[in-house]
Amino acid sequence: MMKHTSIHRTIRLTCAIAGGLGLVAVSPPFKSALAATTPVIAPPTHVNVLVIPPPPPPHVDVPPTLQSLRGFIPPDPSGTEGGRDVTLMGDYVQNRTAAIQLGKALFWDMEVGSDGSTACATCHFYAGADHRKTNQINPGLNNTNANVASLFNKPFAASNIPGDVASYATRSGGKGGPNYTLKKTDFPTHVLADPLDRNSPILYSTDDVIGSQGVFDANFVKPRQSRFDNCTQQPDGIFQVNGINVRRSTGRNTPTVINAAFNVRNFWDGRANNVFNGFSPFGNRDPDAGIFVTSDSSGVAAKVRLALEDASAASQAVGPPGSAVEMSCGGRTFADIARRMLDNMMLKRQRISPTDSVLAAYSTVRRPTYRELVKTAFQPRLWNATQQVSLGGAPYSQIEANFPLFFGLAIQMYESTLISDQAPLDAYLQGNQQALNAQQVEGMNLFTGKGKCINCHVGPELTGAATLLRLSPFVRVERMVMGDGLTTLYDNAFYNIGVRPTSEDLGVGGTDPWGNPLSFSRQYNTMLQGGPAPDLFVVGVCFFAVPLSSAIPCDPTLKPKVSFRDAADGAFKTPTLRNIALTGPYFHNGSRATLKQVVEFYNRGGDRRGQDANNTSGFDNPGANQHNTSNLDPDIAPINFTPAEMDTLVKFLEGALTDPRVAWEKAPFDHPSLVIPQGQVGDENVVALRPFDPSVKSRQAIDATLMIQPVGAEGRRVNEGPLQPFNNDL
Repeated sequence: MMKHTSIHRTIRLTCAIAGGLGLVAVSPPFKSALAATTPVIAPPTHVNVLVIPPPPPPHVDVPPTLQSLRGFIPPDPSGTEGGRDVTLMGDYVQNRTAAIQLGKALFWDMEVGSDGSTACATCHFYAGADHRKTNQINPGLNNTNANVASLFNKPFAASNIPGDVASYATRSGGKGGPNYTLKKTDFPTHVLADPLDRNSPILYSTDDVIGSQGVFDANFVKPRQSRFDNCTQQPDGIFQVNGINVRRSTGRNTPTVINAAFNVRNFWDGRANNVFNGFSPFGNRDPDAGIFVTSDSSGVAAKVRLALEDASAASQAVGPPGSAVEMSCGGRTFADIARRMLDNMMLKRQRISPTDSVLAAYSTVRRPTYRELVKTAFQPRLWNATQQVSLGGAPYSQIEANFPLFFGLAIQMYESTLISDQAPLDAYLQGNQQALNAQQVEGMNLFTGKGKCINCHVGPELTGAATLLRLSPFVRVERMVMGDGLTTLYDNAFYNIGVRPTSEDLGVGGTDPWGNPLSFSRQYNTMLQGGPAPDLFVVGVCFFAVPLSSAIPCDPTLKPKVSFRDAADGAFKTPTLRNIALTGPYFHNGSRATLKQVVEFYNRGGDRRGQDANNTSGFDNPGANQHNTSNLDPDIAPINFTPAEMDTLVKFLEGALTDPRVAWEKAPFDHPSLVIPQGQVGDENVVALRPFDPSVKSRQAIDATLMIQPVGAEGRRVNEGPLQPFNNDL
């Protein structure tokens, strides 16, 4: 049985108080779980006003507390299809076991990548994250200044602040860039003369990101290749060594997929929508999204809009396979992926342990094709059409056109089994006082007290971006006093903590492919001006920590024609801290290799440069009518930990939050074999050229590979030992 959590109001999260709600729901016209049980007043376009009298009583501050994850399970998605209510098991999946098998197989299958060598798991093979150390550097391509975005090893950009010494090398003095192998001495990537003074002279700094290598630069031509997609290779002006292409790397560090099925939104910038449209990561934002269903015996499938809530893991899953950086040749569609994959045998080039917790039945017998697995797992109305459908002006079978639906839902169902709820902290919170030692208990008290870590890393998943936010949807937009003392709207659980200047990466302050803000707060501002808001979210104006105006009574129908300040630019989703010892490097840019380096960052109040009211977390964004000199989270201030306290907090993070099943890869964290590209043969100065192939139009380097052995339900062998922190392998 799923356990419901208490909902705390901190400076971040407003509690639900029985007796009344004042809400403004911003959405396209489809039904939400909240709207199903509340009266609705006739809305203007894009705005629904929901009122439940009487008004709420005064706010009461309730300190947040730690909570065990045991007993929590991610909800099954539900929503609407073509206007009618639907549920996962009632309308899509006919065999849950087969769907989870399909999801695990697709997640680990290298054939999904255009090159036949890149799986989803390639970037999530190690405690759900990426542990590779060669060819992982991105030059900072998310920079808002296109003139410098492609330059490796750029120094910290902070004008008129002494001590910013330009250095175009890694911290260890290496060349860095493509095919470089990271070293312990390359971290942290921002070093100060005085570790306790964020404005002290900078000894070393770079905006380079430690991301995840994906595929070579190429454009898709056609499918129906026995092993690889037919792609036109092209010279890569960025990811190359002496004119020889190496694999491209992503612009953000890879988050873990373990416990990610709980998140209301996924990816660092939240672009993996809570609503799954069966086609792309963008929910209701995507005007072309839809699935094809049959309703009679005619054999004709009709396209309908799908909107499944609580499905951000499905939205996330369908992003990377089509990314020209992560897994795909540019221009390849999911239907093209289906055309090559459906008649492949599951994991045909990979080994499965005979004790695999999900796939053991296929370890020694003939493996089914993906077409067979889809038909076993999903209802016939989603794949039984006898006539082709049109997708992007090209003909495809219904099962090919619906492949992103199958892919996303199956992987979400698999990831929903990856719940790490057996950490020592869980046992301690359930009454086993011996589960933590005295130092870890002291570290836990620092976490919840002096360090204020729990203000963001709250809830059973140790992130406010998950269950707490799902159960209190009316605080997905909040209003609080920022680090500069001014009031602003913000997206709950998305914060600018001053890791790098905001100009280098806007995070949730960015936009989708159609120009819509990713930020709920920014969409709310757009709505107040009479514009559209593509996402489904609820604004609880009566629950803002700081009211819109002390002179105005709580009134959810109020729509002032103003544009409020928001703190979206440079804000990123709060990551889970579960298994954090194993998921380095840390932050959205991978700039820290150890948890000690992370704690040192927070202890000095972050790395922003300048004064509280005017620092590098600010950003002038005229397009969004935001001209903030600071977007800093108010909790990012000097903590004044002693060295002993920092060590104690690190010991808590390392020992108390790691589920031993994750460390030992025991069920459900076991897996098939996997061959992983770990950079290219050579180094950052010289790489080995792939032998001549007339089908390859550009020069490519030979992959250096890492073999991941299959692991069964019993986990890793004793002589292998458990998974280790990232820094240990540098």
